[in-house]
Amino acid sequence: MAWVIAYFDFKGKAILTALLDLPFAISPVVVGLMFLLIFGADGLLGHYLHAHGFRIVFALPSIVMVTVFVTFPLIVKSLLPAMSAQGHSEEQAALILNANLWQIFWHVTLPKIKWPLIYGVILSNARAMGEFGAVSVVSGHIRGITNTIPLYVEITYNEYQFTAAFACASLLAMLAILTLALQGIIGKRQRERGQ
Repeated sequence: MAWVIAYFDFKGKAILTALLDLPFAISPVVVGLMFLLIFGADGLLGHYLHAHGFRIVFALPSIVMVTVFVTFPLIVKSLLPAMSAQGHSEEQAALILNANLWQIFWHVTLPKIKWPLIYGVILSNARAMGEFGAVSVVSGHIRGITNTIPLYVEITYNEYQFTAAFACASLLAMLAILTLALQGIIGKRQRERGQ
């Protein structure tokens, strides 16, 4: 998506860019409800998927889908400024020299966007670790199967198991501190390289 928005001009580019902000504009709980209405047992695609043996809601696929939906704009938004500033003349030169698309991606594009991509993945990971609203709606809170750490913290806290809730919350806090440290290192490296 960042590649298309940064390198091409086309009708609907403004709409695509606006859709990129959609996960930030709506509540994560609404995102979870939207996925439930699409993939749930009584949802738009639910009957078809269930008849063909696919279980999406209250299983791992729904957790992954809502997490990706909520976090993917962070990666795209970290890539857009770097890709727009660098342009695509090197990719065009590689194409003229008969490089295939994978060669262009691995040897030309990826080295140019490496640090913004890592930075975006770190931000996305930080957002995914703490995701509660959308995951809460589609997970079903099945212990040991569809529980994430934030959901487990809520369940143990509601069951008055404060030690377990505090231990898991502390783990999330340590992961957040580690993520902030990585973000600082990557940001410093980006500034040093002028990217």
